[in-house]
Amino acid sequence: GSHMMEKIKVAIADDNKELVKTLESYLADHPQIEVITTAPNGKVILSLMENDLPDVLLLDIIMPHLDGLAVLEMMQANENLSKVQVIMLTAFGQEDVMKQAVDLGASYFMLKPFEFDRLDNQILQVAGHKQEADQRSSILQSQPQPKT
Repeated sequence: GSHMMEKIKVAIADDNKELVKTLESYLADHPQIEVITTAPNGKVILSLMENDLPDVLLLDIIMPHLDGLAVLEMMQANENLSKVQVIMLTAFGQEDVMKQAVDLGASYFMLKPFEFDRLDNQILQVAGHKQEADQRSSILQSQPQPKT
């Protein structure tokens, strides 16, 4: 079937409630994106994602209870969650933190305050990579097709 019509499921973890609201209402207008879950901290987002796996997680680096890096670590250790593409939301150029985040599997970074239209592009791109990766793995299992 055609997977292009499936909405990209997005989860948002950020302790800034205003930002989460803004993100939610902004992304709600996008025909291809659906925000399935939001959480104010890492603990909550991990348990929510267990039940409802998103394609993409927008993850704030600095949060109470479990910060972004800790969330990434736990996600890497979980077979399902490790498939989620992560876009880190970060308010400053903390290179060391960003390097750690990359080591822990983060895909992209958005510096706050970000341009929202860049964000939805990122989400589509990241999710597109995920779909391509899924397709690649299924292509690998079938016979190679000669390119025409």
